[in-house]
Amino acid sequence: MQVHRALPTGRILESCALTVGTFDGVHRGHQSLIARLKSEADQRGLPCAALTFVDMPYCLFKPEDCPQLLTLAEEKIEAFAHTPLDHLFIIPFTHAIANQSARGFMDFWVNAIGLKLFVGGPDFALGKGREGDIAALRLLGNELGFETLALDAKLLEGDKPISSTRSRLVIEAGQVERSPQFLGRNYRLAGRVVEGDRIGRTIGVPTINIQPNSRKCLPQNGVYAVRATFEGETASRPAVMNIGMRPTVGGLKKQIEFHVLNANIETPPENLELEFVKRLRDEQRFDGLDALVAQIKADMVAGREILAADRLRDELSAD
Repeated sequence: MQVHRALPTGRILESCALTVGTFDGVHRGHQSLIARLKSEADQRGLPCAALTFVDMPYCLFKPEDCPQLLTLAEEKIEAFAHTPLDHLFIIPFTHAIANQSARGFMDFWVNAIGLKLFVGGPDFALGKGREGDIAALRLLGNELGFETLALDAKLLEGDKPISSTRSRLVIEAGQVERSPQFLGRNYRLAGRVVEGDRIGRTIGVPTINIQPNSRKCLPQNGVYAVRATFEGETASRPAVMNIGMRPTVGGLKKQIEFHVLNANIETPPENLELEFVKRLRDEQRFDGLDALVAQIKADMVAGREILAADRLRDELSAD
């Protein structure tokens, strides 16, 4: 997959099939759309491409009410790399794009990539004021020389369509074990390692603290079984993680910290990624450090069992 981080300044492809969307989470519904795009493109002998944005278009107009992201830009690129896309255009959403007419938008892509096929969802629309719905795009296609196809229906989870909003609500509720049903994979959180207050070391449970991007969607406060992958490594490490205020030790701000099971990490990396497997419990206030340590040890036992079973399932499914 070739990644383009800016709009083309000239003709870069002779012909192409295209879809457009925010694609936050690159969830199973998005993956289904890309699979349909690829299938239709192959039937016509076309490469396929997607145009997406670094952040949500909504945030340009209402930054104070902007939802957190399931996938930051680099995470979105990585998720798309597991689809059959040939080209990914990922750019900032600007006022210039927002004010562009549907005709101007489609004419640009006809000239830039030789657009021959456009694929969208049943309620898709683009252009200023969302004037370019599927019906309007079909009329434009007759003039500009491209075909427009609409997916008949959205992919369901239960009796409701999979969407970025539903996926986000599941993660924010801490239901991380449901992530594969929506995203097709476990939810991940990358972050920069930061200095903690070292309380964990004084109670025999050293932790690593991380600071994620402020735009990243965080699961609800609580304790989770996770896998940690250090920068520069491919193998993950089993760990138990806490997101919250740490009320037992008088915490004043939310912190994200985790303990690597069966290891004492003296020199953590600068950056790492955590993969959520299961929520263990809510964050609690304990009567003292002894009660806290006892619960942490119980969390470690539970986390170790859950992660070992999850790893075994992965190995069996790989076979």
